[in-house]
Amino acid sequence: MNGLINTLLGLKPSPWTEGGARHLEWLEMPRHDKLFLLGLTFAAVVWSVLYLYRREGRSLNLLTRGSLSALRLFALAGVVIMLLEPVIVFTKTEQVPSTILVLRDQSESMDLKDAYASQNYADRLAESLHLNGGVKELRETSRSQLIDRVIGGGLAKTLESNGDRLLASHTFAAQLLSDSTTQPTTQPGGVDRSTTAIGTAVRQAIAAYRGQPLAGILLITDGQSNAGDSPIKAAEYAGSEGIPIISLAAGTAEGPRNAKVTKIEASKTVFVRDPSQLRVILESRGLAKAPATLIMEKRKDGGPWEEFSRQPITLEENGQVQSIPFDFKEERPTRLEIRATLADVGPELTTDDNVATEEIRVIRQKIKVLFIAGNTFPEVEFIRNALLRDSGVAASTWLQAATADYEQPGNPIIRKLPQSQEELNDYDCIVLYDPDPNGWPQQFPQMLSDFVGKAGGGLVYIAGERMTKNLFDRTDDPSAQWLTMLPVVAEPGLYQSEVTMKLSAKEAWKLEITPEGKTDPIFQFDADAEKNDRILANLPGMYWHFPVTRAKPGATVLARHADPRMRNEHGQNVLLATQLVGPGRTFFVAFDSTYRWRYLDEQYFDGFWARMIDRAGRTKQLGGRYPYTLSTDRNTYKPGSQVTLTARFENVADRDSTLDALHGEVEVADSAPIPLSLTPKTGENGVFETTFTVSKPGPHFIKVWSGAEEAKLVVKAATLQIPVELPNLEFERPTVELATLQAMAKVSGGAVFDLTQADQLPAAFRVHKVARVLEDRQEIWHAPLIWGGILLAIFTEWILRKRFRMV
Repeated sequence: MNGLINTLLGLKPSPWTEGGARHLEWLEMPRHDKLFLLGLTFAAVVWSVLYLYRREGRSLNLLTRGSLSALRLFALAGVVIMLLEPVIVFTKTEQVPSTILVLRDQSESMDLKDAYASQNYADRLAESLHLNGGVKELRETSRSQLIDRVIGGGLAKTLESNGDRLLASHTFAAQLLSDSTTQPTTQPGGVDRSTTAIGTAVRQAIAAYRGQPLAGILLITDGQSNAGDSPIKAAEYAGSEGIPIISLAAGTAEGPRNAKVTKIEASKTVFVRDPSQLRVILESRGLAKAPATLIMEKRKDGGPWEEFSRQPITLEENGQVQSIPFDFKEERPTRLEIRATLADVGPELTTDDNVATEEIRVIRQKIKVLFIAGNTFPEVEFIRNALLRDSGVAASTWLQAATADYEQPGNPIIRKLPQSQEELNDYDCIVLYDPDPNGWPQQFPQMLSDFVGKAGGGLVYIAGERMTKNLFDRTDDPSAQWLTMLPVVAEPGLYQSEVTMKLSAKEAWKLEITPEGKTDPIFQFDADAEKNDRILANLPGMYWHFPVTRAKPGATVLARHADPRMRNEHGQNVLLATQLVGPGRTFFVAFDSTYRWRYLDEQYFDGFWARMIDRAGRTKQLGGRYPYTLSTDRNTYKPGSQVTLTARFENVADRDSTLDALHGEVEVADSAPIPLSLTPKTGENGVFETTFTVSKPGPHFIKVWSGAEEAKLVVKAATLQIPVELPNLEFERPTVELATLQAMAKVSGGAVFDLTQADQLPAAFRVHKVARVLEDRQEIWHAPLIWGGILLAIFTEWILRKRFRMV
């Protein structure tokens, strides 16, 4: 029967319609007012046809007139049916699996390892994930790897519910990424993982699967969204589409916690019995105000480790650099290893970076000295002999006025002055007594400048009565530019008159030791302060001195002339001053009669010069680096951040007391250097600080030097490089953001689960198989039954009209 009907209507139903239903629909059926007008029109047509045959067929009987009218109306009805475009709709309902969209966060924050500070939660999670290593393994496993374990542990199969659902898996970061499997994943190559856009990923996923039956979205993430559309708005949209968002939250509210010992800052070489200081640099994240213990150990010449300090500390805010000082002193030469261990921190990302070591050489104080004298003089003989018999000094001497066959005393003996920078840099300290530069090698003045300003050597200049005045009279001579390293200024217009000088030289005048001089090591003749003051008061005075105008800014004046006549507008004449020049140090001694101190005690003379040379040459002997270290308050910065730069003298005595500023600059890319001026930090002696703002990303190279601002052209600078990086949004808030996930669940009709509740996820998806109605629509306006009926009605009417002579 159906076959006959299909043939009459011209239907060819698809095979899958077997057993389904069918119904008729009219594509062009008018509605409302149009349908009413159609009914009126059809009624009018019926009346017109009946009226026509009543008028034309008066001679015919009623049956004949009715038959002819029916045939005409049948043909017209067929035309109307064709115009209304009838369609036969075949339908069949079937059950198909629904789809779960699995959206997995693949941003950089998913590579983090959480500390799981809550032991209870950590135990439950380790147990639920069947981790053989327990909590230890849990803390060593990244969020992404834990998700791999959850999915690979049967979650995917359970979600499929025996074929009732299909999983469509995608990863996302700044946007929805390509399809991925539900098996453990690796980092997608060439993909920007530096941001997370949860809202964008949700919208893109829904758009990509529009028209398919969705059971919901499984969102696997830590909840932090720092780019793209609002996650809440996207969840509202999903809710309006009837798509619940079920979240599996990875991470912890505390986030990754970690503390590390960045490094140990210490001089690579220190002297025996010299008080020294090292600093342990710490950095922490997620542990602000948390207590910890810093354990310090040392090992000598590869022996056993010995603990020498244990200090409780409080960790600082994220990224804040902490500098913890420790003092130490060794009594004999050794290879000293220092180990710093951070303990009692609690759960953290890793403990591998809680230890740092540093090796320090402890050496005897034997300084290499080159003593150059222009002419012989009692002071020359006594200083030279004191140097030669000092077991802590290796002294070579050179008397310029000596004949060619004169054997210059020394240990070692030299046959000529150094001819190259390498030869000169082999010394730690140069002592010049009233020298004659005309007898030097041609490049010696420049070598001398580089020796102090770049190699960190010490220079002691002792004024004399023969050469010094002529030398200072030609400071504009390029060959005399090395004099600018000395800590004094001699201006010819302010020299003392010859008469005043001769009057003063008739009697010995005491040194007026300044307060700075009394605390300086070179004037420490005795450990007892009172006894030392008596020695200073009794030191034999001097007759002659070389008058200079003043000390340079930043220099330390250790002694002045006691004669009230020996003064100028800057005060009493300077007799002894010192200052840093780059990493090196210079001394200026304006008188030549310290040998007279031997009358009080020979050790006073010897000790004075030994301590001065030690202080001048110490930096060079310890590697030629600056006596201060540079550090910043953080290890890395972002554009727009403020940097606090600190210069800290390792030995406060190395800081000239009148030093009121250190100069420097910051270089970045091709930009002009940013000038810096570090000033003393209030309340901390030997510490200078400044702040500046970084505006560009990239490495910033900091240079700081001692001396005048223009000294950067002739001295080596202390340097420090800091990275300035664009902000990494993924690591700014590395904690799980449950509030966002819960808000998304509320507006979309979903739920939120943590990793311990992963087995509850399948039950949260309520949709399994869904009914899908299949349709096959076939038009029948041109069916044989319709157009054949129309033709048959028209033809039959025409025959009957012919028969009854109506044509």
